[in-house]
Amino acid sequence: MKTKSFKSKFNELILDDLKSKNINCWIAGGALRDYFSGRDMITDCDMFFPNEKEYMKCRQFLIDNGGEIIWESDNGVKINYKGSTFDLVKFFAKGPMETIEKFDFTISQFAIDGEKLYYGDNSFQDLNDNKLILKYITNPLSTLKRALSHYAKGFYMTNDEVTKLYTDCFIMSDFNLESVSPYQAKQVKRSLYNNFNGVSDDVVGKIMSKWAYLGVIAGLIGTYGYLGLLKNDKEKLIVGSLFTLGGLAIGSYIGTREIEKLKNN
Repeated sequence: MKTKSFKSKFNELILDDLKSKNINCWIAGGALRDYFSGRDMITDCDMFFPNEKEYMKCRQFLIDNGGEIIWESDNGVKINYKGSTFDLVKFFAKGPMETIEKFDFTISQFAIDGEKLYYGDNSFQDLNDNKLILKYITNPLSTLKRALSHYAKGFYMTNDEVTKLYTDCFIMSDFNLESVSPYQAKQVKRSLYNNFNGVSDDVVGKIMSKWAYLGVIAGLIGTYGYLGLLKNDKEKLIVGSLFTLGGLAIGSYIGTREIEKLKNN
């Protein structure tokens, strides 16, 4: 992770107002991704805090100064302030670095606090290349949805990254893991492979990776085939997720059956 001094339009938009009231917060994620890539910022600004006290101070300040609550839940609140929409997130961290370390894609690993910019080692390069590189997975379905929405913005995943996402979806659903990095998932995968006695890890890995790739491709083909029939982005996202998950499930099933045949032989 890297840092450098940085001020931007976000200072005037909200950060300077909050700093004047000694509110400790930072903006991170998709809004900055779009800002640095020159895309239209249609994503709400996600705001993060070190604890609930700072979260509540920010919430009250925005409301007291004309902010309008759009919705609120146990996970946070969405507030319209000065004509822009801000999501105050109840995902607390010690600082910006800790927040972005848990983001799933490197292209979203950006945070600003009004004084500094915090970013991943390869975030700017991956953003420039429009590449979706996995960093950390908390919820595989949410990551899958974000991957599909990123595709609509011109980003793409390499075959290796698609396989990582498939592996983590497969493992996390089977083992009920709450969060795992792609590298930690490999350790769990090795334990899973031990169930296929008589078949080497290398062979199992190749078979599962092959069917993971084919399953995802089939799911994406189905997704794109139906895009023209759907009315809005929400429907596209839901159907796209279902098609892709279906492809993953089918690939997992076929791969497992192929390995069991080898095991029995």
